[in-house]
Amino acid sequence: MAEVITLARPYAQALFSLAKETTTLNDWSNDLDFLRNVANDEYFQSTIGAPDIKLGDIENLFLTICADQVSAEACNFIRLLVRNGRLSVLSDVVRQYEALKAEDEGVVSAVIQSAFELDEAQIQKIADIFSKKLDKRISPSVTIDPNLIGGVKVHVGDKVWDASVRGRLQHMAVTLTN
Repeated sequence: MAEVITLARPYAQALFSLAKETTTLNDWSNDLDFLRNVANDEYFQSTIGAPDIKLGDIENLFLTICADQVSAEACNFIRLLVRNGRLSVLSDVVRQYEALKAEDEGVVSAVIQSAFELDEAQIQKIADIFSKKLDKRISPSVTIDPNLIGGVKVHVGDKVWDASVRGRLQHMAVTLTN
């Protein structure tokens, strides 16, 4: 896994630098998303996995599908990946590019775990609190975990804020036993 990330990093950084320099961050996001969807398509995967297909055939097929949908630079990027035998790292390149873009825009992802469904207003209120606390824009996603009993647990990067009933009970148990 680390090897794939290591292989993808220089491509993602180069794309991000180019996109930032040319102020085309969102255009590249759209192009990369399209390219990833094509590369992950089941039919495309079975076609390029055929034993008799050559790199040139993969490149031509990919470019035929994408030529009218993405920029010329994105087509050149696909050529580069195919010729270097790195098409398999495309999803990781996209993931790292989006992470670089989000960091540049001051946006961080937050996973909000809740014991119950939250409405949009509640989610926004939690996002606003953490946005002020971290001085960054928050992109929230919500998961339901009934084991929390009540309250929420928020994960931002490697930090966790636990305001759940279960967390408080665990803290009380530790305090009482020590």
